[in-house]
Amino acid sequence: MIAEHFESASTSTTHRFNVVAALAIALLAILFVAYSVFDRRAILANGWESAGQIAEHTSLVAEGTLDTTRQLLRSMAFLVRPTTLREPANPALVRSALLKLKEQTEHVMDLLVIDDKGAIQHWTGSGQPPDIRDRSYFTYHGERTTSGLYVGEPTLSKVHANKWFFALSEAIRDDQGRLRFVLVAIVDVALFHERLSVQFKLSSNSQALLADDGTVYARNPDHARYVGKKVSRPRELASLTAGHRVATIVSTSQLDQTERLLSFHHLDHYPLVAVGTIVVSDLLGDWKQRAIMLAGLWLLLAAAIVWLARRANSISRAQSELANLDDLTGLRNRRSILNTASILDRSEAHTGSLSLLMIDIDHFKSINDRFGHQVGDDMLRLVSGVLRTQVRTTDIVGRYGGEEFLVLMPDTGPEGALLVAEKVRRAVADKVIQPVPVTISIGVATTSENDVTLDRTLSRADAALYAAKEAGRNRVHVASP
Repeated sequence: MIAEHFESASTSTTHRFNVVAALAIALLAILFVAYSVFDRRAILANGWESAGQIAEHTSLVAEGTLDTTRQLLRSMAFLVRPTTLREPANPALVRSALLKLKEQTEHVMDLLVIDDKGAIQHWTGSGQPPDIRDRSYFTYHGERTTSGLYVGEPTLSKVHANKWFFALSEAIRDDQGRLRFVLVAIVDVALFHERLSVQFKLSSNSQALLADDGTVYARNPDHARYVGKKVSRPRELASLTAGHRVATIVSTSQLDQTERLLSFHHLDHYPLVAVGTIVVSDLLGDWKQRAIMLAGLWLLLAAAIVWLARRANSISRAQSELANLDDLTGLRNRRSILNTASILDRSEAHTGSLSLLMIDIDHFKSINDRFGHQVGDDMLRLVSGVLRTQVRTTDIVGRYGGEEFLVLMPDTGPEGALLVAEKVRRAVADKVIQPVPVTISIGVATTSENDVTLDRTLSRADAALYAAKEAGRNRVHVASP
């Protein structure tokens, strides 16, 4: 407890340095974390924008291509629908016109005109027309009384080996709503995919065109691997309506099991959804590297701050010690010893008495006059060394001024103080004998109820010292309470 009082000022300064260091480290951590969070959000925002741009590009190109294909169907209607729907069209003229229409649209594989029985009446192919009565682009219209546009699923062709296609078809009906013809444009999926494809900054990005039920029409990359397959996105795809055509999510892709940012854009006039995706791990790769570098930088700065704080604490303690020490003897100086005495006097931790030893070197002036101040300084150092070794570990020794010393003895009464004082007096007389024997006189005083202040106790110790000198020096005198 005594040591805590002696080092209270230094401890307070050390505490301030430690608090400042901790605050600086915490502030750096907050700044670095805030920057990383902001950086991550900015990267993800850019990722959402990129995914949206991919989906938007896909939807625009797909919409344009399908619009062109639908225009073909309208042109085909003029070829096979006379004003009255009663006059049969000339097969040679119709075929020639269909071939010209096909040449104008390279992504179209074939054009078909199918009668109400499911037989191909006109087409752009060669040879015997195939049986297409089971194809959905015909059965769709045969099962309904409306003439709406039908967009079929990707299907392997019966005529063109190993080629995928999907069909756009519309029905021509008479005035009573009876089916007369089904007009079909067979779209080459591979050429359609080429039209949609974009170049990606990251090879892991992807685009896709899906039906409302999740069937894949095209995908970039790995189109051949995924065309015709179906992914289950009921929640996201169902949320895309006429009034809400865009949706974005973070999810694991069902095609390659990779976490991606997905942007969905529903086409305006077709039951298809364009999708743009960004792989989250690739998007955040650079961010993770920066985060690791920031963490390393924070550790280095934190270590530097801790080192500086410890260095500052060490310097502060050294300065505090130097400020409290006497340059010549290394003992506590007058200010420090009196401050310590005041702290001990006020401390509630010490319930016993505080005794003071006021010590003075006998005939010190004559030593200086006879041998010089250098020898006098040596004598002061020798006496200081003896005092340090002879007092108890709980006692505090300081240079009071000139050749005077003050010893503080916490929790010590007059009897104990007298024993220590006699021990110190004899040790000085026995040990300090060169170049001339030296003795000391000691005044002892112990705090009492009559002492209003510590100064009163000091005054009594000083008076006891004076009495010891008057009694012949080299002796101890105890002040009365």
